[in-house]
Amino acid sequence: MNLPASPVGLISNPGSGHNRDQFERIQARIAGQPGIHHRITHSEADIAPALAELAALDIGVLAINGGDGTVSAVLGELLESKVFDRPPLIALLPGGTANMNAGDIGVRGSLRKAVNRFCQWCESERDTTGKLARRALMRVVTDSTEQARYCMFLGGGAVIHGTEYAHREIHSRGLRDDFSLALGTVRTVWGVLRNDPAFNRHVDITLTLDDGEPAQYDTLILAVSTLQRLSFGMRPFWSQQPGAIRLTLMEQGCTRFARTFFSIVRGHPNRNAIPQSGYRSYNADRLRLAMSGKINLDGELVEVGESAQISASEPLEFLRL
Repeated sequence: MNLPASPVGLISNPGSGHNRDQFERIQARIAGQPGIHHRITHSEADIAPALAELAALDIGVLAINGGDGTVSAVLGELLESKVFDRPPLIALLPGGTANMNAGDIGVRGSLRKAVNRFCQWCESERDTTGKLARRALMRVVTDSTEQARYCMFLGGGAVIHGTEYAHREIHSRGLRDDFSLALGTVRTVWGVLRNDPAFNRHVDITLTLDDGEPAQYDTLILAVSTLQRLSFGMRPFWSQQPGAIRLTLMEQGCTRFARTFFSIVRGHPNRNAIPQSGYRSYNADRLRLAMSGKINLDGELVEVGESAQISASEPLEFLRL
């Protein structure tokens, strides 16, 4: 199926990871595409006006050039404001430090190659056969924030300590993308195995799924997402229940941790990945986390005082190239 040749909008965050040292070349490449209307944002305050301008142009495709945080901010504003009568097709370009969202449902490869591929697709007949994916975002409301936040990945427990380590020791040295995230994950697992207090700090979480009864867990690792594939190909969700939000929880004291962890992230959980051994996976459309501590929302650390309410948004359609 070919998409009609409607105008294309592009929102870029030049301060995102890979854009910092490539943005001039990317901007020059886009400037040669008269059918792409490019808007550059320097803060979250710039997003709403940029979306309003692109909606007035009646764009059929919205590309986002930034990291996971930029993607969530733009799509969250799109969903909350209802500025489009009908949401456009979304194309995610890997302009950030971590590009988990683009890796699953976007234009993959290096930023330069992804931009070239996207421009070529815009210039062509815009074939979408086998290239579309539908995903919801997660709408997160905590007791410590007034406004809802949107994301496609939420992490807790040892995920927080791995994130802090990655920011401090890996990203600060210029290492980015899947390689840096793989290093952070391996270091976290090693810290848990050695019972390193910098990584093995678990958190009490009372979890409520949809309209179910709350259940309390001494949580070592919490991963929640509407994506199917996380960083460097991880597929840690195995529940077959209905629901747009996928969740995996590993309890403190879960048995045979290293072997079971790596079987889970490869997408082939072994026989030990069962609740009796401390490994749980669920799907739902709404979650409530009663907890106190930090959560990771697409790479941003957010403090939760008592609880976080999480619900699935309406699904959007994404272009995979």
